[in-house]
Amino acid sequence: METHFPKENMLAYTAAFFGLLASTVYADGAAILKSLDEISASTNKLNDAVVSFKGDFPGAFPIAADSIALLEDIKSGTKTAKASDPLTFDETIKVAGATFSLQSKVNMTLANIEDAKPKFDKLLLSPVILGNLKLDKSATDDFSMAVTEKVPESLQATAKQLTAGFDAAFDEAIATYKSF
Repeated sequence: METHFPKENMLAYTAAFFGLLASTVYADGAAILKSLDEISASTNKLNDAVVSFKGDFPGAFPIAADSIALLEDIKSGTKTAKASDPLTFDETIKVAGATFSLQSKVNMTLANIEDAKPKFDKLLLSPVILGNLKLDKSATDDFSMAVTEKVPESLQATAKQLTAGFDAAFDEAIATYKSF
């Protein structure tokens, strides 16, 4: 006796299989590096908006938009990292290099955000910036944890030390904005 599957079920199984296959191919060290590149580009764009901010409401809109885009890129990167296979040693070294590069950009951006605080205070927007900083820090922590979990176990302590710099920079910026 033969068992026949309806065409609809077979199509669903085929689609699910290829979807799983595609997500497996996508989620690797190269995908994490791509996420880091996207986060880096968004960080640069936010920094440019902060540096060019003159202290007026129209100038605050690009900062808000770029902050939202950065948050979305970080969350997307977290999903990619969680879906990724464990990183090889070579992939880990490349991810560490990209993370180190990103950290200097994040530190510069956060320092510029701190310097812009008087402008945000004048517009009564500092509480909004504080909220964004907290959201970005939380998302960055999630992303760092997701990537660190994919690093070979023998290098995870080093990965945690590397990403600890993000926390320190965010903590400093958050402390600056808490004094509104």
